[in-house]
Amino acid sequence: MKDLRLAGLNTERSTIEVNGVTIGGKEIILMGGPCAVESSIQMSQSAETVKKAGGKILRGGVFKPRTSPYSFQGLGQEGLNYLVQAAKEQDLLCVTEVIDTLSLELVADKVDIIQIGARNMQNFELLKLLGKITKPIILKRGLSATIEEWLLAAEYIMSAGNPRVILCERGIRTYEPSTRNTLDLSAVGVAKELSHLPVIVDPSHAAGRRDLISALAKAAVAVGADGLLIEMHPNPAKAASDGPQSLYPEQFVQLARELGKVAGSVNRVFVCGEQGDKETLESLRAQIDCIDQTLIESLAARMQIVRKVGDQKRLDRVKDASREKEIIQRLVNLGTELQLSPELIRKIYPLIFEFAVQSQIRNKLEKEKELSCYPIGSN
Repeated sequence: MKDLRLAGLNTERSTIEVNGVTIGGKEIILMGGPCAVESSIQMSQSAETVKKAGGKILRGGVFKPRTSPYSFQGLGQEGLNYLVQAAKEQDLLCVTEVIDTLSLELVADKVDIIQIGARNMQNFELLKLLGKITKPIILKRGLSATIEEWLLAAEYIMSAGNPRVILCERGIRTYEPSTRNTLDLSAVGVAKELSHLPVIVDPSHAAGRRDLISALAKAAVAVGADGLLIEMHPNPAKAASDGPQSLYPEQFVQLARELGKVAGSVNRVFVCGEQGDKETLESLRAQIDCIDQTLIESLAARMQIVRKVGDQKRLDRVKDASREKEIIQRLVNLGTELQLSPELIRKIYPLIFEFAVQSQIRNKLEKEKELSCYPIGSN
């Protein structure tokens, strides 16, 4: 297969900057909103939720290519106005799908990012037109497309002059009926190996059911996705399309709260809470609260492991000074890379180590005391 890192003579990973939002960088970009734009109120409520969760981009379909000709096809120009206005109110970017030349002409000057859906991944004439504009393009993988076909579809856009392509894995059709599609997480790694383009994941269309969205979204971040495109609706039970796979607002916010820990585990960043150029004291404190919660949860998990480690040690060998020194030096090096003061690490971690050692000693002594209460041979 051709290595698409060579496209445009680009041998480095690409990042795509859109009005202050960078896709493909260290930060995980969260995009959310309903499958279809239905009303002004619906979009305003959706935008508020995306903002609250720390999302940067509001999604909403105004032209809906549906399997059945009798299904809701979108509000067109009216829906576009609702989407753009709601995003503007919350200082969010917005993305919507185009399906043909006419829809492209209508949205090109109004939205920040243009989406090509799975059904149009190989609409080559449309892809060539997208190559003649400067807007970033989210290119979804086709229902049954191979990774090579997906990447070559991206080449159509880039070779026509637009290098700002974002690949989106959204699940492929397999023989498994338990989910709407099968999310191919391996495609994220393969696409990033073969190309320089950012890759995001849409777990909503892959699963087709909201109970799996959170787990799939976290897994996507863990395997290297640069962002998430997630369906969320103020009232999924009344959604005009894809209600069963749309998260409730509170579920969307809760997922955002949990993403930071997953992102941190793979050296990426996601901060829940309000974002934007005009950060308030309250929004900054909300971000700190989220991070503090993650720190405490991580520290509690560390102490649970410390207890298990203590069970494997002899009482006279609980403290391991050489390992403590090795850990501190490793964390100092990591902290330096992340612009964190080495002094802070050297002050905090000896306290954590000392508390852990004392905890292990107490547990050892308590277990020895319990054993001494039961003489050998007693029933």
